[in-house]
Amino acid sequence: MYTYLLFIHIISAVTAICAVIGYPLIMSSVRTAGQARFGLALLEKMAILPKAGGTLLLLTGLALGFLQTYLFHQMWYVVSIAIFFVILVILAILLPSGIKEQLALLQQTQGEALPDEYRRSRRRSAWLEGIANLAVFISILLMVFKPF
Repeated sequence: MYTYLLFIHIISAVTAICAVIGYPLIMSSVRTAGQARFGLALLEKMAILPKAGGTLLLLTGLALGFLQTYLFHQMWYVVSIAIFFVILVILAILLPSGIKEQLALLQQTQGEALPDEYRRSRRRSAWLEGIANLAVFISILLMVFKPF
């Protein structure tokens, strides 16, 4: 049972992480309002990946902990769960609200030039995406190397 849960856990992590890494890659090439609209619409569609993968990741991670109860006494495990919640807040709450704000700003835009308000909102989202990517990296390090 443990091996099957671990397999599902790893597949869930890959699914969720691909979206986290993909967000800044997609939006970094945006140069016009039309491209920004398309990119943001794509991000809205991709939002299901971290939600589904993240939910399954949390459930399988906790199930692994219940099968091997000593994990709840391992600092790397507890810190990984805490980092997961930081990633969850960013991906499920903060970034979607930023995407909605950016889309609303672009709806008011005439022409293809990106408005300054959009650029400010996008910088805030890029900063959050960077934090999420760093948190994912730290989480992977903790799970692979189990330093404490």
